[in-house]
Amino acid sequence: MRRRTVTSALALAVPALLLGAPALAEPSAAWTPERTRELAGRLPDLRSRRTAAGARMAALVEAEGRVSASGLARAIDGGQYACGPTRMRDYITESTTDWTTEDFDLMDQLGLLDWPTYHALLFAPDGPQTYGIDGEYGKELTKTFRRLQGFWDVDGSDILLAAMHGSIFADTEALVPMVTLVFEISDADARDVIAAVQEYLAQPKFDGGRHPLFTFNAFAYSDRDAGPDEALGVPDKIIMGDGILQCMETLGLGDVAPRGILAHEYGHQVQYRLGLFAEHAGTPEATRETELEADALAGYYLSHPRGERLRAQRVDAFIRTDYEVGDCSFASNGHHGTPNQRAATGTWAEELADAKGAKGHVLTAREVSDAFRAELPEILTPDA
Repeated sequence: MRRRTVTSALALAVPALLLGAPALAEPSAAWTPERTRELAGRLPDLRSRRTAAGARMAALVEAEGRVSASGLARAIDGGQYACGPTRMRDYITESTTDWTTEDFDLMDQLGLLDWPTYHALLFAPDGPQTYGIDGEYGKELTKTFRRLQGFWDVDGSDILLAAMHGSIFADTEALVPMVTLVFEISDADARDVIAAVQEYLAQPKFDGGRHPLFTFNAFAYSDRDAGPDEALGVPDKIIMGDGILQCMETLGLGDVAPRGILAHEYGHQVQYRLGLFAEHAGTPEATRETELEADALAGYYLSHPRGERLRAQRVDAFIRTDYEVGDCSFASNGHHGTPNQRAATGTWAEELADAKGAKGHVLTAREVSDAFRAELPEILTPDA
């Protein structure tokens, strides 16, 4: 998969051709790279038109590992660790084999892979939502979310759980406010861009934007550590994307992975409330530490008798989930830890939850954090 980098906001006029160009022919399986380039020539480079809110969200996307930062002076020495492709990475590669270089270029130009993220964060409704392409994870995730709020000793009553759907691309009226806010173009221009995007995504390989890659993420957001010029002014949220849930189902982990992913993201909200993010600088090492700590909080909750109380086979599936979402992007600020490190963290958390005398007692989130930080050097022991 081609990776994208964050571009600073620059002034860029919408090409005059955008409003006057004739409509392209109806999309079909015969859509060619030349037609994609034709479309790209009609549209503005929206990356460079990001507003302050758009830049803030682009940084969030990068921190969540969806974008690879480059040129960092302080990078983890990847040569010390055994790290290679996982089944999840293979799933992404295989599902995009028919995506062309021109496709990735246009998506980069328009930031298309992030549109569902932007919409879910800024405009997702506060009320009940559906989770999964067919709403199949609604009861499970809602129940897990409520349990998490009662399990940890920090107040999570103000956290919202929200869904991210690729089907949002078909909803022009929902997209217009997001596109105008994030990219600072007029309502009329936004509608023209959206119409062109909908036509382009109608190709079978994109399934109207419902391809898993458009929502291949789950993340937590809070304004708590944001400066006055960075805050988005939205409530604390946990966003669950259809794509990542669909992938885990395909890998045979759908029984546990949704709860594990939600518990990990809730762990980030716990970190915000304990000030754990503020204790670390924005480096690959620090991101790895906070990501693995969220794994530890999730594993403790899932394994604990007063949490999800997963049996051994399901705990193994959770640890496998941790392994699959590990990465080898050692130089990236979005590095979450290698597959082995994430699996080791899940195993450690299970042992902590099953420790003698722990069955009726729940450690505080700070106690779990302190225990994890003490164990972290062992988890990070080089493989080579």
